[in-house]
Amino acid sequence: MDAMNDDALSLILERVDSHVSLVRAAAVCRRWRRAVADAAFLRRYRSLHAPPAAGYYHNPTAPWGVDGKLGYSPVFVPSSPPIVDVRHLSLDFLPGGAESWSVQDSRGSLLVLMDTRYHGRALPDLAICEPLTRSFHMIPPPPGSDCWGSILLDSEVNEVGGRISMSNFRLLCINGVTLTSTSIFTAGSSWSEMNIDPMAPGIGPDFRHPAILGRASGSWYFYIRDGSRTLIGLDGSTGVFSSSVLPAIENWDVHIQSFNCILTEGCDGNPRIVALFDGTMKVFSRLDSTEWALEKMIQLSEATCSLSGYPSSFVGHNISTIGVGFIILSQRVFGIAEQWPFSVNLETMEASPAANNVGRIAYQCELPWPPALHACLD
Repeated sequence: MDAMNDDALSLILERVDSHVSLVRAAAVCRRWRRAVADAAFLRRYRSLHAPPAAGYYHNPTAPWGVDGKLGYSPVFVPSSPPIVDVRHLSLDFLPGGAESWSVQDSRGSLLVLMDTRYHGRALPDLAICEPLTRSFHMIPPPPGSDCWGSILLDSEVNEVGGRISMSNFRLLCINGVTLTSTSIFTAGSSWSEMNIDPMAPGIGPDFRHPAILGRASGSWYFYIRDGSRTLIGLDGSTGVFSSSVLPAIENWDVHIQSFNCILTEGCDGNPRIVALFDGTMKVFSRLDSTEWALEKMIQLSEATCSLSGYPSSFVGHNISTIGVGFIILSQRVFGIAEQWPFSVNLETMEASPAANNVGRIAYQCELPWPPALHACLD
């Protein structure tokens, strides 16, 4: 190793596919640490390897217990296998404790949270935090009298290839009921009005009452309830809208109105739409940038009949939770309050028992980029 020049060493270290292993490599010796901490190296490494997910946060739908107490604190579910001790992902460092906040969005290693104690005020306070480093910034409510949603966007690429950090982020607030009436908060600055470019031709910039269908692959998706079957995507990297069309084989306005249709991310990282139709679960994928098509389907009675303790007769299903590559459904039986949750793998379409005490959306949290390294110069 001593005979190897610095260029060859960098080429080898670039091929370490785990961020955790890269940090460990930086602890081998001063020479390796200098190589890893170099900004040009980190920029190349980031272009080759996306930061891994430490796990997912959920806003629970029912109280859950910690240290003998019940509360609605956001729940953290580590990735499998775990890459970070879950104790480092606690939100107990926030003002008022974790039970005072709910997760609104996540991007990279950051979360945007809403203060749930805002009773008597027009709008709640917001906070941007990075759980692993236990750092946070309070953000005042945006201008205006309404905030329909808060979405994290990337900012400018920094010298080590990172697009978002505690000092490098944008927070988009959708005002009222129109997607294109927005305010934006930039790290180190304040709120300002922002005009977002209209989406595809034929879709007006002031459409109203869109339904949030879900988020996947770094984008949020909204459905326009006007019979046009139009789905709008908001790219979290660019802040640019795009549109696509759902297949005409279903009455999407009715299904989305009844909350049995949602968008999530498949195992391949691409968006999927999951819809429940009279005991059948259908999965739709995007053919190209503009159209969607049916990819696979399953009869839910057949999927759950082999699960121990699950009833063979039922009156319907609810969508409980979505995550990358899976969805959790709850099976309901007439006259019985108890529900039987189960998870369906979107790749294999196999069902397995699941927990039912997590929120509808899973907010992914990655390891921070760049890693906190300081080169040894002596």
